Amino acid sequence: MLRFFGTRVVSVAPLLFLLTVVVFALVQIAPGDPAAIIAGPDASAEAVDRIRQDLGLDRPVLVQYLDYVANALQGDLGTSYSTGESVSDRVLTRLPRTASIAVLAILISVLLSIPMAVFAALKRNCWIDRMITSTSVVMLALPPFVLAALLIAWFSLGGLQILPPGGYAEMSEEGFTEWLRYAILPAIAISTISIAELARLGRGSLVDILEEDYIRTARAKGLSSWLVVGKHAAKNAAIPYVTILGLQVGRIVGAAVIVEAVFNVQGFGQLGVEAVLTRDLPTMQGVVLISGVFVIVTNLLVDISYGYFDPRTRTS
Repeated sequence: MLRFFGTRVVSVAPLLFLLTVVVFALVQIAPGDPAAIIAGPDASAEAVDRIRQDLGLDRPVLVQYLDYVANALQGDLGTSYSTGESVSDRVLTRLPRTASIAVLAILISVLLSIPMAVFAALKRNCWIDRMITSTSVVMLALPPFVLAALLIAWFSLGGLQILPPGGYAEMSEEGFTEWLRYAILPAIAISTISIAELARLGRGSLVDILEEDYIRTARAKGLSSWLVVGKHAAKNAAIPYVTILGLQVGRIVGAAVIVEAVFNVQGFGQLGVEAVLTRDLPTMQGVVLISGVFVIVTNLLVDISYGYFDPRTRTS
């Protein structure tokens, strides 16, 4: 198992290298001169050259890249062009907001999709299966920002008025309950499509596995349907489910950009939007780098989980 784990970790290194190259290239391919952007439209050529030297943009590209990687490994992502603040500090301020909502969205996706998949598979072709399948289709067709607006109308501005329409409460300052009141609606809006995809995939996997000979043998022994699913079918069905769950991380990060704007969360996604609008290249680099590392690490964990769900993969 340790060899399997080490092989998977080493395989991530080329991806991280390519990610740093792409992130660094943002400065090289972006239109305009970063030094001129910082200096302003009325700056003299001497002032622009001085800023370019301060930023190290007059050095060879390879030297700039190596410096960027070395600084990033030490937690230094540069300085924001628009605010003059450390990009690392800006990221650390915004990232926990998006991360906490994303984790809640993933928990909601898992806790709802697994029962939906199991009920649909065990009650195949009956009204429960049809209802779950039809609900999944509707959820897939509903964009997160539309659902976000509907949730605000129903639970914040409508007759219920039980949840805040926007904003964010820090868990460390306001407590878990208050944080949950602000985070639950964005998390639901982000997780809806993931719930539908995971439920449909889980149902399909379970239906196929429940037709296997060893499942028929287990049933012939008199085991209940729930025990058959929980003890014999769940592990094999988990592999495609976990694979899609890992891919949902990228979807959740992307959906957070729009949903955070609807709920005025001012999180990591909105930091990226602000960086694009202000042409703040170091902040854009930081957002892309952190997002890429997050997705790569998540898929690494998914890859490692295969060794638990299917011991045969440990020898591959």
